[in-house]
Amino acid sequence: MKLLGKIVVFFLATIGALTIIVGVYLYLADPFGIKSLFKPTTSNINSNTETSSTYNPVNSLSPAQLEALNKLGIDPTAIPTDISPELEQCLINAIGKERSAQIKAGAIPTPMDLLKAKTCF
Repeated sequence: MKLLGKIVVFFLATIGALTIIVGVYLYLADPFGIKSLFKPTTSNINSNTETSSTYNPVNSLSPAQLEALNKLGIDPTAIPTDISPELEQCLINAIGKERSAQIKAGAIPTPMDLLKAKTCF
């Protein structure tokens, strides 16, 4: 019985170690381009001071962000350029009142914002 317990513990430890190794590899190598979803580009940070509620999503996103959106199945050209009351309510439900107010004030939506609000488009 002790041998069976040792085998089970060894098996679980091996699975855990392999999971950690694969996770570190996926984080460092980034083969799926996921890191770009969580890191805003400097152009997006600097353009958050815009006062217009309209923007061109294709021009305001980096090539890495455009590629990430395409991988997620979001067509950047299908993103609306103005905010209707229905879209505003959908955005509030999807990304929250504070973030939707920032976007309405001219902040550029991040890819994560667009992913959360994908159903609104």
